[in-house]
Amino acid sequence: MNDVGVFANPCKDINLQGAVCVAEKLRKRGIRVSFAADAMPPGEKETIDYSAIDCLFVLGGDGTLLKAAQSASLYGVSILGINLGRLGFLTEVEIGDIDTAIDRVLSGDYFIEERVMLHGSVYGGIKRFEVEALNDIAVQKKDMSRLVNIELLIGGGLADRVDCDGMLVSTPTGSTGYSLSAGGPILSPKLDCLIATPICPHSLHSRTLVVSGGDEIVINPSASGGIVLTADGVQKTEIQNGESVRIKMSRYKAAFIRFRKDYFYPLLRSKFLNWDN
Repeated sequence: MNDVGVFANPCKDINLQGAVCVAEKLRKRGIRVSFAADAMPPGEKETIDYSAIDCLFVLGGDGTLLKAAQSASLYGVSILGINLGRLGFLTEVEIGDIDTAIDRVLSGDYFIEERVMLHGSVYGGIKRFEVEALNDIAVQKKDMSRLVNIELLIGGGLADRVDCDGMLVSTPTGSTGYSLSAGGPILSPKLDCLIATPICPHSLHSRTLVVSGGDEIVINPSASGGIVLTADGVQKTEIQNGESVRIKMSRYKAAFIRFRKDYFYPLLRSKFLNWDN
Protein backbone atom coordinates (compact mmCIF):
# COMPACT_ATOMS: atom_id res chain seq x y z
CA MET A 1 0.00 0.00 0.00
CA ASN A 2 1.52 3.31 -1.13
CA ASP A 3 -1.20 5.96 -1.40
CA VAL A 4 -3.95 6.74 1.12
CA GLY A 5 -6.64 9.39 0.94
CA VAL A 6 -7.85 11.11 4.12
CA PHE A 7 -11.48 12.25 4.05
CA ALA A 8 -12.51 14.22 7.15
CA ASN A 9 -15.68 15.96 8.29
CA PRO A 10 -14.59 19.49 9.35
CA CYS A 11 -17.68 19.81 11.56
CA LYS A 12 -16.63 16.80 13.66
CA ASP A 13 -12.86 16.91 13.21
CA ILE A 14 -12.26 20.31 14.80
CA ASN A 15 -9.49 22.22 13.02
CA LEU A 16 -8.86 18.94 11.16
CA GLN A 17 -6.63 17.81 14.01
CA GLY A 18 -7.61 14.17 13.49
CA ALA A 19 -6.83 14.31 9.76
CA VAL A 20 -3.42 15.86 10.46
CA CYS A 21 -2.67 13.23 13.11
CA VAL A 22 -3.63 10.35 10.81
CA ALA A 23 -1.58 11.83 7.95
CA GLU A 24 1.51 12.16 10.16
CA LYS A 25 1.24 8.54 11.30
CA LEU A 26 0.86 7.33 7.71
CA ARG A 27 3.80 9.40 6.45
CA LYS A 28 6.03 8.03 9.20
CA ARG A 29 5.33 4.61 7.67
CA GLY A 30 6.27 5.85 4.18
CA ILE A 31 2.74 6.32 2.84
CA ARG A 32 1.81 9.17 0.49
CA VAL A 33 -1.26 11.08 1.71
CA SER A 34 -3.85 13.26 -0.02
CA PHE A 35 -6.97 15.01 1.28
CA ALA A 36 -10.54 15.80 0.29
CA ALA A 37 -10.73 19.24 -1.32
CA ASP A 38 -13.25 20.57 1.21
CA ALA A 39 -11.24 19.32 4.21
CA MET A 40 -7.68 20.31 3.34
CA PRO A 41 -5.46 21.02 6.39
CA PRO A 42 -3.35 24.20 6.26
CA GLY A 43 -0.17 23.73 4.26
CA GLU A 44 -1.45 20.66 2.39
CA LYS A 45 -1.98 20.72 -1.38
CA GLU A 46 -2.56 17.15 -2.57
CA THR A 47 -6.23 16.50 -3.44
CA ILE A 48 -7.54 12.94 -3.47
CA ASP A 49 -7.44 11.22 -6.86
CA TYR A 50 -9.74 8.24 -6.36
CA SER A 51 -8.29 6.46 -9.37
CA ALA A 52 -4.82 6.51 -7.79
CA ILE A 53 -5.26 5.82 -4.05
CA ASP A 54 -5.09 2.36 -2.47
CA CYS A 55 -7.62 3.06 0.26
CA LEU A 56 -9.51 5.88 1.97
CA PHE A 57 -9.40 6.76 5.67
CA VAL A 58 -12.63 8.53 6.63
CA LEU A 59 -12.91 10.54 9.85
CA GLY A 60 -16.41 11.40 11.02
CA GLY A 61 -19.71 9.65 11.60
CA ASP A 62 -22.02 7.61 9.43
CA GLY A 63 -23.03 10.64 7.36
CA THR A 64 -19.40 11.25 6.45
CA LEU A 65 -19.01 7.57 5.49
CA LEU A 66 -22.07 7.79 3.24
CA LYS A 67 -20.69 10.83 1.45
CA ALA A 68 -17.26 9.29 1.02
CA ALA A 69 -18.68 5.99 -0.25
CA GLN A 70 -20.47 7.69 -3.13
CA SER A 71 -17.09 8.67 -4.62
CA ALA A 72 -14.92 5.78 -3.45
CA SER A 73 -17.30 3.08 -4.72
CA LEU A 74 -17.04 4.33 -8.30
CA TYR A 75 -13.34 3.38 -8.28
CA GLY A 76 -13.47 0.28 -6.07
CA VAL A 77 -11.56 2.04 -3.29
CA SER A 78 -11.82 0.41 0.14
CA ILE A 79 -12.73 2.56 3.15
CA LEU A 80 -11.61 2.53 6.77
CA GLY A 81 -14.15 4.37 8.92
CA ILE A 82 -12.76 6.20 11.96
CA ASN A 83 -15.54 7.23 14.32
CA LEU A 84 -15.79 10.84 15.47
CA GLY A 85 -19.59 10.76 15.67
CA ARG A 86 -22.14 9.34 18.09
CA LEU A 87 -23.56 6.10 16.68
CA GLY A 88 -21.05 5.00 14.06
CA PHE A 89 -22.78 1.93 12.62
CA LEU A 90 -20.50 2.01 9.59
CA THR A 91 -17.21 3.04 11.16
CA GLU A 92 -14.68 0.40 12.23
CA VAL A 93 -12.39 2.05 14.81
CA GLU A 94 -12.26 4.94 17.27
CA ILE A 95 -9.67 7.66 16.76
CA GLY A 96 -7.76 6.43 19.83
CA ASP A 97 -7.14 3.08 18.14
CA ILE A 98 -5.70 4.52 14.94
CA ASP A 99 -2.10 3.32 15.46
CA THR A 100 -3.17 -0.30 15.73
CA ALA A 101 -5.56 0.12 12.80
CA ILE A 102 -2.86 1.56 10.54
CA ASP A 103 -0.46 -1.25 11.41
CA ARG A 104 -3.11 -3.87 10.62
CA VAL A 105 -4.05 -2.24 7.31
CA LEU A 106 -0.45 -1.93 6.17
CA SER A 107 0.30 -5.55 7.13
CA GLY A 108 -2.81 -6.82 5.33
CA ASP A 109 -4.42 -8.03 8.57
CA TYR A 110 -8.02 -7.20 7.57
CA PHE A 111 -10.79 -8.27 5.22
CA ILE A 112 -13.10 -6.37 2.87
CA GLU A 113 -16.82 -6.29 3.51
CA GLU A 114 -18.85 -5.29 0.47
CA ARG A 115 -22.18 -3.48 0.88
CA VAL A 116 -24.75 -3.25 -1.89
CA MET A 117 -25.77 0.20 -3.13
CA LEU A 118 -28.74 1.71 -4.93
CA HIS A 119 -28.96 3.28 -8.36
CA GLY A 120 -31.78 5.77 -8.80
CA SER A 121 -32.88 7.53 -11.98
CA VAL A 122 -35.60 10.01 -12.88
CA TYR A 123 -37.48 9.69 -16.16
CA GLY A 124 -39.75 12.20 -17.83
CA GLY A 125 -39.86 10.55 -21.24
CA ILE A 126 -36.06 10.36 -21.17
CA LYS A 127 -33.64 9.81 -18.30
CA ARG A 128 -32.70 13.22 -16.95
CA PHE A 129 -31.07 12.41 -13.59
CA GLU A 130 -29.29 9.53 -11.87
CA VAL A 131 -27.60 8.97 -8.51
CA GLU A 132 -25.92 6.26 -6.42
CA ALA A 133 -26.68 5.78 -2.71
CA LEU A 134 -25.44 3.47 0.02
CA ASN A 135 -28.25 3.91 2.55
CA ASP A 136 -31.43 5.01 0.83
CA ILE A 137 -33.28 6.98 -1.81
CA ALA A 138 -36.47 8.79 -0.82
CA VAL A 139 -39.23 10.36 -2.92
CA GLN A 140 -40.93 12.85 -0.61
CA LYS A 141 -43.36 15.73 -0.52
CA LYS A 142 -41.82 19.19 -0.65
CA ASP A 143 -44.71 21.00 1.05
CA MET A 144 -44.93 19.74 4.64
CA SER A 145 -48.69 20.43 4.78
CA ARG A 146 -49.50 18.26 1.76
CA LEU A 147 -49.50 14.54 1.00
CA VAL A 148 -47.98 12.92 -2.06
CA ASN A 149 -49.81 10.19 -3.97
CA ILE A 150 -47.50 7.26 -4.69
CA GLU A 151 -47.99 4.48 -7.21
CA LEU A 152 -45.48 1.74 -6.42
CA LEU A 153 -44.48 -0.93 -8.91
CA ILE A 154 -42.12 -3.80 -8.11
CA GLY A 155 -40.73 -6.06 -10.81
CA GLY A 156 -43.25 -4.57 -13.26
CA GLY A 157 -46.31 -5.32 -11.11
CA LEU A 158 -48.45 -2.84 -9.18
CA ALA A 159 -47.65 -3.21 -5.47
CA ASP A 160 -49.47 -0.25 -3.90
CA ARG A 161 -51.20 3.07 -4.31
CA VAL A 162 -51.04 5.26 -1.25
CA ASP A 163 -51.25 8.85 -0.01
CA CYS A 164 -48.30 9.46 2.28
CA ASP A 165 -45.38 11.73 3.10
CA GLY A 166 -43.20 9.79 0.67
CA MET A 167 -41.69 6.43 -0.28
CA LEU A 168 -38.31 5.29 1.01
CA VAL A 169 -36.18 2.62 -0.68
CA SER A 170 -33.28 1.34 1.42
CA THR A 171 -30.44 -1.16 1.30
CA PRO A 172 -29.78 -3.52 4.22
CA THR A 173 -27.09 -1.02 5.25
CA GLY A 174 -29.76 1.68 5.36
CA SER A 175 -32.08 -0.49 7.44
CA THR A 176 -30.58 0.96 10.64
CA GLY A 177 -31.08 4.55 9.45
CA TYR A 178 -34.10 6.43 8.12
CA SER A 179 -35.78 3.14 7.24
CA LEU A 180 -35.74 2.07 10.90
CA SER A 181 -37.28 5.39 11.96
CA ALA A 182 -39.99 4.93 9.31
CA GLY A 183 -40.93 1.52 10.74
CA GLY A 184 -38.84 -0.77 8.56
CA PRO A 185 -37.02 -3.93 9.76
CA ILE A 186 -33.35 -4.27 10.61
CA LEU A 187 -31.66 -6.50 8.03
CA SER A 188 -28.28 -8.16 7.98
CA PRO A 189 -25.88 -6.23 5.70
CA LYS A 190 -25.08 -9.57 4.02
CA LEU A 191 -28.53 -9.76 2.40
CA ASP A 192 -29.05 -8.99 -1.28
CA CYS A 193 -32.36 -7.16 -1.19
CA LEU A 194 -34.12 -3.79 -1.11
CA ILE A 195 -36.60 -2.37 1.41
CA ALA A 196 -39.56 -0.25 0.26
CA THR A 197 -41.22 1.65 3.12
CA PRO A 198 -44.07 4.19 2.85
CA ILE A 199 -43.41 7.23 5.03
CA CYS A 200 -46.39 8.02 7.28
CA PRO A 201 -48.96 6.33 4.98
CA HIS A 202 -52.58 7.48 5.20
CA SER A 203 -53.59 3.84 4.97
CA LEU A 204 -54.01 0.75 7.16
CA HIS A 205 -52.66 -1.73 4.61
CA SER A 206 -49.51 -0.01 3.31
CA ARG A 207 -46.47 -1.49 5.03
CA THR A 208 -42.80 -2.21 4.40
CA LEU A 209 -41.99 -4.62 1.58
CA VAL A 210 -38.68 -6.50 1.41
CA VAL A 211 -37.87 -6.87 -2.28
CA SER A 212 -35.54 -9.18 -4.20
CA GLY A 213 -32.29 -7.56 -5.19
CA GLY A 214 -32.99 -8.37 -8.82
CA ASP A 215 -36.26 -6.41 -8.94
CA GLU A 216 -36.59 -2.82 -10.10
CA ILE A 217 -38.77 -0.50 -8.01
CA VAL A 218 -40.68 2.20 -9.86
CA ILE A 219 -42.26 5.12 -8.02
CA ASN A 220 -44.80 7.30 -9.81
CA PRO A 221 -45.50 10.29 -7.54
CA SER A 222 -47.93 13.20 -7.84
CA ALA A 223 -48.45 16.12 -5.47
CA SER A 224 -49.79 19.66 -5.63
CA GLY A 225 -47.09 20.97 -3.31
CA GLY A 226 -44.00 19.64 -5.09
CA ILE A 227 -41.86 16.51 -4.82
CA VAL A 228 -38.15 16.02 -4.08
CA LEU A 229 -35.71 13.13 -4.35
CA THR A 230 -33.09 12.67 -1.65
CA ALA A 231 -30.17 10.22 -1.65
CA ASP A 232 -28.50 9.33 1.65
CA GLY A 233 -30.28 12.26 3.29
CA VAL A 234 -29.22 14.91 0.77
CA GLN A 235 -31.75 16.55 -1.57
CA LYS A 236 -30.63 15.90 -5.13
CA THR A 237 -33.40 17.01 -7.48
CA GLU A 238 -37.05 18.06 -7.71
CA ILE A 239 -39.51 15.76 -9.44
CA GLN A 240 -42.38 16.94 -11.60
CA ASN A 241 -45.82 15.36 -11.75
CA GLY A 242 -45.77 12.80 -14.56
CA GLU A 243 -42.13 11.83 -13.97
CA SER A 244 -41.16 8.44 -12.56
CA VAL A 245 -38.32 7.32 -10.30
CA ARG A 246 -36.67 3.96 -10.97
CA ILE A 247 -34.55 2.36 -8.27
CA LYS A 248 -32.52 -0.83 -8.55
CA MET A 249 -29.38 -2.40 -7.21
CA SER A 250 -26.31 -0.44 -8.27
CA ARG A 251 -23.49 -2.07 -10.20
CA TYR A 252 -21.15 -0.45 -7.66
CA LYS A 253 -20.55 -1.67 -4.12
CA ALA A 254 -19.09 0.05 -1.10
CA ALA A 255 -16.03 -1.76 0.27
CA PHE A 256 -15.28 -1.41 3.99
CA ILE A 257 -12.11 -2.48 5.76
CA ARG A 258 -13.04 -4.74 8.69
CA PHE A 259 -10.98 -6.38 11.43
CA ARG A 260 -13.76 -8.53 12.98
CA LYS A 261 -16.15 -10.87 11.17
CA ASP A 262 -18.70 -11.23 13.98
CA TYR A 263 -19.14 -7.54 14.69
CA PHE A 264 -22.63 -6.66 13.38
CA TYR A 265 -25.04 -7.97 16.03
CA PRO A 266 -22.88 -7.08 19.06
CA LEU A 267 -22.45 -3.62 17.50
CA LEU A 268 -26.20 -3.34 16.99
CA ARG A 269 -26.92 -4.20 20.59
CA SER A 270 -24.20 -1.86 21.89
CA LYS A 271 -25.37 1.10 19.83
CA PHE A 272 -29.04 0.64 20.66
CA LEU A 273 -28.33 0.37 24.38
CA ASN A 274 -26.64 3.76 24.13
CA TRP A 275 -29.06 5.24 21.59
CA ASP A 276 -30.27 8.08 23.84
CA ASN A 277 -26.98 8.80 25.59
